[in-house]
Formats: sequence, structure tokens, C-alpha cells
Amino acid sequence: MDISQLQGGMGPANATGKNDNAELGKDEFLKLLVAQLQNQDPINPQDGAEFAAQLAQFNSVEQLINVNDGLEYLSDQQQSMSEGVTNTLAATLAGREVKAHTDKITINEEVSDVPIHFKLNKVMDGGELVIRNEGGDVVRNVDLGVFQAGDHEFTWDGLDNRGENVEPGTYSIEIQPDGDQDVTPITYLHGEAESVRYTGSGVQLMVNGISIPLADVEEIGKQS
Repeated sequence: MDISQLQGGMGPANATGKNDNAELGKDEFLKLLVAQLQNQDPINPQDGAEFAAQLAQFNSVEQLINVNDGLEYLSDQQQSMSEGVTNTLAATLAGREVKAHTDKITINEEVSDVPIHFKLNKVMDGGELVIRNEGGDVVRNVDLGVFQAGDHEFTWDGLDNRGENVEPGTYSIEIQPDGDQDVTPITYLHGEAESVRYTGSGVQLMVNGISIPLADVEEIGKQS
């Protein structure tokens, strides 16, 4: 009797005719092996070599399962260690100057001129700075000239397209190169890490009133 003849009894079949349990564990394999011995034809018992091969197969399955369990445990330990190191590092960042990737800036009542930092991978032959409010509406368009590859700083005076001061709050910035230039602008900010927050989505730094994921921090400076 072949083991495959007994597999149908190990679990309910779905609409495709396959069992819901797609994987065969070592306990199920052993049950199938015992069932085969109990139901084999006594007049025509199973060949010894075939039986030995099935035992070897069971042993291989068990070893693979144990290896898989060991790898999962190792992966969990590595992840826990990594999270511990990250949390320890993050706790030391409060009060330090950081450079982080973000497209957000803040405007408050005390500060009107806001530095906008960006990086170019290639020369940009003209472009436009677009500033939007929290609702996604464009409040300011600024024509940009030629900028070489590298880091740059542009100061926004906090005025909208009508020449009026914008409301205090958080704004998003985008640099759009003219034409079809193969240029990738990256915006970021410099500021002091005011606080560190541990959230379900990871460690967040509060910089200039903006929440920054720790993974987006590019540089860490000295204590301010």
C-alpha cells in the first residue's frame, strides 16, 4: 500500500481537490507510516528496502523541520538584538544636530525666512520649487536657475504667490526640474533632534516640529 493512498484522510479537501494543510509535518508523516504498516497486505508485505527508504525520508523531513525552526529562532534573536541597538542609539540623539531626508518644512510666527535644503545628483539647468500647504494646495512657485550637482540651500521668505505671509504650520516642498532633465532632487532638513519617540512603526525623531523616521537620518552631528 502506498502512502499517497492515505493522504486524503489527513485533512479536508478544498475546491481544487488539495488538502487545506499543504505542508506535511513530521507527526503527520509518522501517522501515515504507521497507517501504512497497519493496512498493508499480509500476503504481500511491503518490501524492506522500500520501507527503509521511507524511514530515511521521514528522518530527512524531521531534520529539515528542526533546521527551519533553528533558523527562525536565530532570525528572531537577530531582530531583537537589532531593535535593542537601534533603541539604545536613538536614546542618545536628543539634542544633537541631524540631517534627515524629508519633504516637510515648518513655518511659525517667530520665523519668516525658512532654509530649504536639497541635493542634486546632476546639474539642474532650471527648475521650479513648489510649496504646498497641508491640504495639498500650492501656495508658492519659485523659479530656480542653474544648480550644480551636490548640496544646496534656498531661503523661502514665507510669502505665498500673492506676496502675503502664509499661515504657521507644516508645508511640503518639491523641486521640479525643467523639461525632461534626468535629475533627481532630494530634499532634506538640518535641525536639532528635540525629542525621541518610540512608536509601533519604529523610532521617530522630532526635528523642527516634524516627525522623522530614524531610517531617514543621513548625518548626526555634535550635541548642540
